[in-house]
Amino acid sequence: SSGINAEWPLRPGVQSVGEASNGGKEITTTSKPILPPCKPDNIVSLDCEMVGCGSKGRISALGRCSIVNYCGDIVYDSYVKPVLPVTDYRTKWSGIRRKHLSNAMPFSEARKLIKRHLSGKYIIGHDLKNDFSALKFTPHPLLVKDTSKCIALRHTAGLPDHQKPSLRTLTSQIFGKVIQTASHCSVEDAKAALMLYKKVEDHWDKKTNPFLTDTYWNDVKK
Repeated sequence: SSGINAEWPLRPGVQSVGEASNGGKEITTTSKPILPPCKPDNIVSLDCEMVGCGSKGRISALGRCSIVNYCGDIVYDSYVKPVLPVTDYRTKWSGIRRKHLSNAMPFSEARKLIKRHLSGKYIIGHDLKNDFSALKFTPHPLLVKDTSKCIALRHTAGLPDHQKPSLRTLTSQIFGKVIQTASHCSVEDAKAALMLYKKVEDHWDKKTNPFLTDTYWNDVKK
């Protein structure tokens, strides 16, 4: 999108030839973004907790967001007041109660602060699509390191490749540590995802994100 390209300069494109709809040849140029180096200063771990809005609380909305840096230090942790009235605090899972949101920061303000912490960073987390949806934030896919999709972690945990594990299962199987014993805590979950990432950091498997490999960009649309 134009937003992504505006933020990330592009390397010269790779040309590939395909068949156009009219039967002729179509040349497509795909450019590979220039990303920041993947080093500790550029890495954060994210986790969000949701509450329910609307009829029967079916609309998920951000209720708390936590971000830790590569060292596990908290750089952001705040309850967030959704735009819509909360009809289900989902306390059993979110740990959020009415009192936590009564004077919480409005979503629009919180989102601005959160984006500042995430912009230009590699983002670690577990099943991050839900977090990004709640934040209304779409980072470049090459900056996302989702532990729920990491094949190396499944191997380390003794799980089959096709089984998508929970954060609790991976943390228990690999570190023998039990998390989410009662309700969830976004700080605890962000730190757990960070621990998992560090476990396989040196061989973060290419199957996890094919967009990270030069082969993808060379073969795209062939």
